[in-house]
Amino acid sequence: MTFPIVALAVASLAVVMASLLIGAREADNIALLRQRETIQHAIAQHGHSLARELRPQTIWTDAFERTKVRDTAWMQNFYGSYLGRLLGYDRLYVLDEKDAPIFGYDPETQASLNFADLGGQLDDLVRAARAPQQMAEYNPIVTKITLNNGKFAEHVAVADTRNIAGRPSTVVVSTVMPDKGRAVEMRDGEPPVLLVAVENLDKIFTAELGKAFGYEKMQWEGASADVMPAAALGVENTTSQDILTRDGTTVGKLHWLNKRPSAEFIQRVIPGLLLALVMISLLTYLLISWGRRHAHTLLQSEEHAKLAARTDSLTQLPNRMALRERLPRMLRHTQNDRSTLAVLEIDINQFKAINDAFGSAIGDAVLIATSHRLSKLLPDKSLIARPDGATFVIIAPGLGPDQALELANDAIAAIAEPYILEGGTRVFATASAGYAIGPTDGRGGDELLRRANLALDKSKQAGVERAIAFTPEMDAEATYRHMLEMALRDAVADGTISVLYQPLMDASGLNVLGVEALARWSDPTLGPVSPEIFIPLAEETGVIQEIGKHVLRSALQDGKMWPHINIAVNVSASQIHHGDVVEVVREVLNETQFPAQRLEIELTESVLLADEKRANEQMRGLQNLGVKVALDDFGTGYSSLSYLRRFGFDKLKIDRSFIESAGAPQDSTVILASIIKLGHDLDLTITAEGVETEQQRRWLQHSGCHQLQGYLFSRPISADEMTAFLADHAPKNAVAS
Repeated sequence: MTFPIVALAVASLAVVMASLLIGAREADNIALLRQRETIQHAIAQHGHSLARELRPQTIWTDAFERTKVRDTAWMQNFYGSYLGRLLGYDRLYVLDEKDAPIFGYDPETQASLNFADLGGQLDDLVRAARAPQQMAEYNPIVTKITLNNGKFAEHVAVADTRNIAGRPSTVVVSTVMPDKGRAVEMRDGEPPVLLVAVENLDKIFTAELGKAFGYEKMQWEGASADVMPAAALGVENTTSQDILTRDGTTVGKLHWLNKRPSAEFIQRVIPGLLLALVMISLLTYLLISWGRRHAHTLLQSEEHAKLAARTDSLTQLPNRMALRERLPRMLRHTQNDRSTLAVLEIDINQFKAINDAFGSAIGDAVLIATSHRLSKLLPDKSLIARPDGATFVIIAPGLGPDQALELANDAIAAIAEPYILEGGTRVFATASAGYAIGPTDGRGGDELLRRANLALDKSKQAGVERAIAFTPEMDAEATYRHMLEMALRDAVADGTISVLYQPLMDASGLNVLGVEALARWSDPTLGPVSPEIFIPLAEETGVIQEIGKHVLRSALQDGKMWPHINIAVNVSASQIHHGDVVEVVREVLNETQFPAQRLEIELTESVLLADEKRANEQMRGLQNLGVKVALDDFGTGYSSLSYLRRFGFDKLKIDRSFIESAGAPQDSTVILASIIKLGHDLDLTITAEGVETEQQRRWLQHSGCHQLQGYLFSRPISADEMTAFLADHAPKNAVAS
């Protein structure tokens, strides 16, 4: 009886094992099928995302008019530099009304491209953009635009995956149309210009795609030299998928390591199968029960992992990933019932200062308390998320502009309430807020978030504790700022920041004692840009160090032509606190062999306020080199006698706003006279800026001012013009003080 029982047990086990192997294989096949479908869908969705991303750039009156008149310089600056460098497109073309190429650009090589080199492989996309109703299978994105004359026009964008120059790429073909409500010349039936944008599906995109869906070592197999061969992944454990265009043409093949869920499943089942040799009938029941429980556990574990990946671990609010997933679904609901949706972005001001003052534990407690306060303000069916840092986002369906403003201001007021934390710690905070309303301000989730963020930036710049709504001008300002930033970086790299000079005269106005070096910038496209605009931008972008060194070097090289006068150069707070001005000045003095005693470095009071200790160290280091240090624009900031006592300045420059009263009735010159007397008492050289009239000069001379500067004597001029100016004043030159 033993043998039949054993045989029966073995046979039963074999049946069970065979069933498991078959089931495991089917599970692997199903998993593989879903992986392939997911990847193909993700790449297609990426194309739609790029098409929506380009919509603000192609529904724009400036773009419509510039391309219509074939403004190649503008197209190269905007389509080439802006879309290529900032948004990352690899190829850009513009086709005219008859689909003939009028512009082609490669941002990487900054070279022109010939659309004909593509061999007509985008002709179907061009036709789909021209006639979306006839080629509905391409899923064109059609946006209705209301023109100024009451007529309507349609903006069309189509996307597909193609093999461009041996690289799998996403291609977007979009019509270029004017803004709604703008008055432009657009004849009925006139075909629009087309923008063709190409983004390579390179290794970075592929790695992010694999990371997003948990597919390891995802690589392309194709003609490109930087594509890893499939063999490098381990062919025996590799899964591949052909990526196709809409007409079925193969673009390339993706390979990734195949995750086989069956292996783990069988490994866990083996102990139970061994037990089946003894109690086969009982094992059958137990195996079925265990299999069901295990499958349920795996599903629960997967759901938990998905939830954890979409939840902020500190506040337990949805994070950025969850926000980007849920916002489009909420938008679709509002579009179905034709209602509005408000996107609010709220940020705690100077949150780093709270962490620095109280520590990260208190900072975390403030964020948790803020999440509770804001959650209590939510209308029905709303969502609050913490995408990062001290920023919170509220998505509120059904809210119009007035209700969104009220909610945003309520959020600011809630954050302004004192935080009483564990241990009795009291923390005070303020907040800024911006909001955008869909669909008026945008139909896409990313578009609304970006525009709410632009409004938040405006709120922060305004420095007022009230919310600000998005306006179309903010988009234009952001675009202009990006163009300005790129142009400034190019100007710094090319060395096209120029240096002008304005003379410093003695009190008689006849003798030149020195010159002040002034940075100036004129861009070929943007024209002259005020220092009040490009200097703060240079500080924000970090190029101020290079500009400062360039101005200093140019001034000292030019100053060697004028041996009997001083050279004054301005230094910003950013140069002091984020660089080593002493080392830069020492290096340039050695390089140019310029006498240190003839150099003056001018600092503003903002340098002292930001970090007094650092400013004092840098100032003493400059004076140890033999350089004079001047306090510039005295009286415009938080002027204090304590600064003048603690810091050993050599010169005091009175701001031009005080000079306007020089020579006026006595009561309006009391402050100015007091400043001059204070400078004398502290044994400082006194310089008056902004002198424009002879009456002002005489009053300042009588009051004991040592040096004068202003348009009465000269505007800022070039080095050659300054040489001529000095020659005119040569007989009356005085030795620099």
